[in-house]
Amino acid sequence: VERILAKELKGCVVFTSSAAAYMPGAFASMYASTKAFISTFAASIAAEVKSKGIDVMAFHPSPVASRFYDDVKSKIDLMEFFKKFSVPAEQLPDEVFKAIGYSTWRDIGGVAIFFRMLGKLVDYNLMMVIFTQIAHTFPDYKRNDV
Repeated sequence: VERILAKELKGCVVFTSSAAAYMPGAFASMYASTKAFISTFAASIAAEVKSKGIDVMAFHPSPVASRFYDDVKSKIDLMEFFKKFSVPAEQLPDEVFKAIGYSTWRDIGGVAIFFRMLGKLVDYNLMMVIFTQIAHTFPDYKRNDV
């Protein structure tokens, strides 16, 4: 961003976040937390530089149909479930380019849209209370024996 500003250019900065930014990330807490940071960071700097002709966007893909998860040693059952609704990797560039200049956050795929809508319908704190009450019933919890 500093270089774009120094050269007085217009431009765009795109961050790859995740649908995980919207939900608690049990057994993937660092992943979900960093994705939430990226989304909030993008929204914050977007407000700072939009008037200077720089668009900032974070996109939240649903799980992407790629080989990213192939070598993961500790599989997370919920992730395996959501992979069934994955977005083709080839779809992402077109979706991102269409959103530049129109949106600061872009949800791509059914999982990301579902998570965002769930957050609109159910208060986040209530969702966390419910989640913490039922988390111990999930196979991941039992397998990882926290």
